Amino acid sequence: MKRFVGYLIVLVILIVNVGAAQRLTPNASFVLNLDYAKFRNDDSSGYLEIYFGFYSRLLTYERQGEGYEGFVRLWTKIRSKETGGLVVNDLSPLRFLVRDTSDASFWSARVTQMGYALPHGDYILEVVAGDSLAPARKDSIKLAISMKPIGTSVISSDLQLCSSVKNSENKADPFYKNSLEVMPNPTLVFGANSYPMMFNYSELYNLDPQQTYTVKSQVVAPDGKILKEASKSRKYGVQHAVEAGMTNVAAIQSGKYRFRLVIGDESGKSLSQSEKSFFVYNPHIQVSQPAAASLKASELAGLSADELADEFRRAQYVATDQEIKTFSQVSNADGRRELLAKFWVEVEGGRLGRAGISRTTYLQRVSSANQRFRVLSREGWRTDRGRVFVLYAEPDEIERYPSSEQSKPYEIWHYYAIENGVDFVFVDRSGFGDYILVHSTKRGELRDETWQRFLQ
Repeated sequence: MKRFVGYLIVLVILIVNVGAAQRLTPNASFVLNLDYAKFRNDDSSGYLEIYFGFYSRLLTYERQGEGYEGFVRLWTKIRSKETGGLVVNDLSPLRFLVRDTSDASFWSARVTQMGYALPHGDYILEVVAGDSLAPARKDSIKLAISMKPIGTSVISSDLQLCSSVKNSENKADPFYKNSLEVMPNPTLVFGANSYPMMFNYSELYNLDPQQTYTVKSQVVAPDGKILKEASKSRKYGVQHAVEAGMTNVAAIQSGKYRFRLVIGDESGKSLSQSEKSFFVYNPHIQVSQPAAASLKASELAGLSADELADEFRRAQYVATDQEIKTFSQVSNADGRRELLAKFWVEVEGGRLGRAGISRTTYLQRVSSANQRFRVLSREGWRTDRGRVFVLYAEPDEIERYPSSEQSKPYEIWHYYAIENGVDFVFVDRSGFGDYILVHSTKRGELRDETWQRFLQ
C-alpha cells in the first residue's frame, strides 16, 4: 500500500520552481507507494509481485533537448528471516520524461511492478526509492512477508486491488497475466475523483472442476458492518482459476475499509476467505454526525467534569490544538460531555489522514501503557514509548538491546502494517529506564538517520 497520507499530499497544489529553465524542482517530499500480492508458483515456492507507484511531479528534472528528464533509483532487497541472507538485491533506475510542467504526464502517477519466485519461508522486504538528481530526497518501506504452501484445500491467493482489469492478448505487457491486463494501484486509494471503480484480481487454487461455487465480494466498514455485497454462482471447470471483478466506491464516505472475497460451496458454506484494506477519498460526501454524537454522549453519562477533563487530557495525542484550546475554556460537565462526545465521533471515523480508533480501544491502550512504561512519577502514556503504543498499538516485533560497554540500552519497534512498514528507535539516554524516541521512519514522526550517536 501506501498510505492515505501519501494520497493527500498530491492533492495539494504544488509550486514547481524552474531554475534558469534548466531544472524543475518539486516543493513537496518524495513519496514511494507500495503494495504486493502473493501467488502460487509451484509445490515448493510462491510468486511475489511487488507494485510500485511514483508521482511524476515529485521528481527533480533536468533539461534534455526538447523536454526534461528525471530518474527514480529503486533498490529492492529481500532477505531470508531465518538465515539473514539476501535472496533478492535489485537496483533499478526508472526514467521519467516530460515535455514541461504543462505536460499531462508530469501531473500523473507512474506504476511499475516486479516479480520474484521465492521458496516457502519467511522474509523481510526492504525497498528504498530516491530522486536520483536530489539524493537526499528518498522514501523507504520495510515489512515482513511469509510465503506459505497452498495445501490441498480450496484457497485464494492474495487480493490485488487495481485501477483496471481488462481482457488482453499482449503477452509483452508487464501487467499481463492469465489473458488479462491487471493494472495495480499501489496507493490503494479509490474514489470519485480518481478511481470510482475498484477492480479486484485473485487466483483460486484446488478447485473441483465439476463443482459450482458461490463467490461473494464485500466492502466491510471498520466496525465490521458490510456496506456493499455482490454474490454470484460460478462453475470454473478447472483446478486453478482466476477471479476478477469490480466495485463502485464513488458513493462511500472517505475512510479506511476492507475488501473481502469469500469462496463458498454451492450451499454458500465458506471454503476460503481473503481480505485487503483500502482507502476511499470522496470529499464530496458530507457526513451528518449529530445522531452519532448523541449516542456517544450516553457513553459518557455519569462522568464528572473532572473525569471528563482527565479523559480528554489522555486523548490529547489525537486532538487538534483548537480542540485543546476550546475544551480548556469549558468548565461545566454538560459542556465538556458534549465536546468530548463530538470529539470521539470524529476520531472514531478517522480524520487528518489517521485511521479511526475507538474510544474504548484508545483508553485501553492508555491503561496498558501506564502499567508497562511508567518512569519514576511519570504516567506510562506520557512517555515516548507510551505515546507510540497508544497511537499505533502493540508493535509486530521488538528488538531489545541491553546496556553494554559500547552502548546504552535501546529498543527498535517494528510495525509491518503501517505505511507498509515503519520502525521506531528508543534509547535509554539517562540510564533510568526512560526510553526516548530518537528516530522513526514513520511519516510525521522524528526522523534522524544518525541516531546511533545517542548510543555512546
